[in-house]
Amino acid sequence: MRLNHVAVLATAALGASAALADFSGQPILGPLGPGSFVTGNTTGHGDENDGFDSGIHIFDIWDGGDDVWQLDWPGGDMTVTLDSLLFSDNDLFVYSPGAYDSTGDYSIAGSHDVVSILGAAPGTYYINVDSTFFSEGAYELSVAAVPAPGAAGLMMVGGVLAMRRRRRA
Repeated sequence: MRLNHVAVLATAALGASAALADFSGQPILGPLGPGSFVTGNTTGHGDENDGFDSGIHIFDIWDGGDDVWQLDWPGGDMTVTLDSLLFSDNDLFVYSPGAYDSTGDYSIAGSHDVVSILGAAPGTYYINVDSTFFSEGAYELSVAAVPAPGAAGLMMVGGVLAMRRRRRA
């Protein structure tokens, strides 16, 4: 009987998650793109998300303020970096297109959080900078496009060939 009660609660939680999975009803900052660098502060901001899950509180761990940024991504490898400043400890969650309910792309390591997604599909991503109560504060957020290894290799080969031509001349 108890298992049925847990199943009902889990189903209700999943249904509630779908209602706010597009981050509607809360301030959306941005949009950001490749090469973006912004500063922010979660102090005194609303608590609409719970880290891994958008729009609801399943874990009640991230009970401090959060900021959500829209990222318009053209496709390719991406790296999102979050540096918490002073005494804050914000955490980083990146939601991919088609997976706005929950995310597996996150970093909760401390004051320097990094999420890299190789071969990220083009589309609208959401970056959730979330905190626990008493750890809110200032942060710096950056989005970088990582050059594909093949492109970097071609640039290096081109540079070597150019140097050889110069020496012979």
